[in-house]
Amino acid sequence: MKTKNRIMLTIFLLLLCLTACGAKQEQDTLVNLLDKQREEAVLPDETESIKSAAGQNVFVYICGEVVSPGVYEVAADSRIWDVLLKAGGFTEDASLESVNLARRVEDGMQIIIPSLAEAEEQKLKEERKAAGLVNLNTASLEELCSIPGIGESRARAILEYRERQGSFSAPEEIMQVDGIKEGLYTKLKDKIYVE
Repeated sequence: MKTKNRIMLTIFLLLLCLTACGAKQEQDTLVNLLDKQREEAVLPDETESIKSAAGQNVFVYICGEVVSPGVYEVAADSRIWDVLLKAGGFTEDASLESVNLARRVEDGMQIIIPSLAEAEEQKLKEERKAAGLVNLNTASLEELCSIPGIGESRARAILEYRERQGSFSAPEEIMQVDGIKEGLYTKLKDKIYVE
């Protein structure tokens, strides 16, 4: 019986050894195969980094009313249109005419696609500025003095009121400033606004 147990033990150990050697050989073969594939394959990220290092690609940040805002790597001769396509295009609220899509991109550039409401607000600001209107909530002393009927002392009173009370909620609120009554307000109401 001892001999039979020894033979069984020897066979078992022999099978175990053969199995272990086979598994080791399969593992070595798999590792060699993976190494070979790694050497032969050129990963996309590596090629993009190589191009970027050579100055052929740039990084551009696009945000606002686009489907997928973020930083995109594009060819150096790309246009804003190319970056917009990578970002999934415009959202429904985007102002399509607010950005020159044919403009070339530059490395580190930020592209902001405004909403229709933001574009309208910006247009209104530009029109007010072109018309010489003064925003009571942001105007400096000099800008306030440029309003007909407002001298330096009244301009200082407006600034003091703004510091004390906060932003003006409507242009007619300027009549609560010392020295400005309805008659003066009637003369300057077409020269001021609040936002």
